[in-house]
Amino acid sequence: MANMKMQVSGKSEGMKTIVKAGKHTIIVDEAEQMGGDNAGANPLQYLLTALSGCTNAVAHMVAKEMEFDLQELNIKASGEFDPRGFMGDPDVRSHFQTAKLEVKVTTSESEERVNELKEKVTARCPVYSTFAAADIEMTDVWTIA
Repeated sequence: MANMKMQVSGKSEGMKTIVKAGKHTIIVDEAEQMGGDNAGANPLQYLLTALSGCTNAVAHMVAKEMEFDLQELNIKASGEFDPRGFMGDPDVRSHFQTAKLEVKVTTSESEERVNELKEKVTARCPVYSTFAAADIEMTDVWTIA
């Protein structure tokens, strides 16, 4: 299978960026105290959004392969970073130091099967893998709802 290429394009309006992703328009902005208009989520919130969305998509794909009874996922993603890196301190990395993924699975499956799903999803999710490759300390909590 050939590599897939993905592309977006953006145009700035001050701190706000209007991004075109295929047929979709996404507004990326900063809060007012950061100089933005708060017209959209900030870039780090979009990273967590991407982690949540990718986890959901991969979980549904993997569940189908496993013949796993996946009825619903409720996903919370959070991350912590030290703003000193963002503000220019060269001794502090500017990305998340830690991230947490909390997934509540509505299913008739056993806890053992939920753990199997979790392992397969975290191994195959491209966004999760990107976080891990950036040496972000990941915490995953998957529970039956």
